[in-house]
Amino acid sequence: MKQATLDKLQVAARDGQCRLFYLDEAGFCASPPAQRSWSPRGLPHAIEPNPHCRRSVIAALNFAENSFVYAASARTVKGPGVVGFLDTLIRQGDERPTVIVLDNASVHHSIDQNTLDRWFIEHKALLFYLPPYSPELNLIEIVWKHFKYHWRRFATWTRETIDTELARLLAGYGTEFQVNFS
Repeated sequence: MKQATLDKLQVAARDGQCRLFYLDEAGFCASPPAQRSWSPRGLPHAIEPNPHCRRSVIAALNFAENSFVYAASARTVKGPGVVGFLDTLIRQGDERPTVIVLDNASVHHSIDQNTLDRWFIEHKALLFYLPPYSPELNLIEIVWKHFKYHWRRFATWTRETIDTELARLLAGYGTEFQVNFS
């Protein structure tokens, strides 16, 4: 049922009848994800994480324009950060209704009813929650996968380079990098 509704929303967004965004958060570590590794015979497999350089990103994928709006932070994205990001995203809209697709993360449900009502009345904005355990319905998950496993250079970032490299990667969506959602 949710898939059928999303299909109709996508058609409406392509026709310019509404703005459709897919929203999610992702974490980026200084060390690239380990695709393969090895360990000496007889010793346990171990990978040393590099936790001191981590960035959290909250982003929204504009379905019709296939563009990317994001905010990166050295801190974990929490409820107030989600509300602030959504508020900014919604205020940048035009007269068309805005639908924002979200998964069921607890930070997405921490938005109070008065704020939801204000967004709906003032900006014609509505949050659309996906069923639990359905990342395949949230198209931004595909973009995160490409960022982390295909477009990112497999080099270790340092505290000095992580912000610059992440900004280059995220800002490159739409010009240097893109996923075709046809």
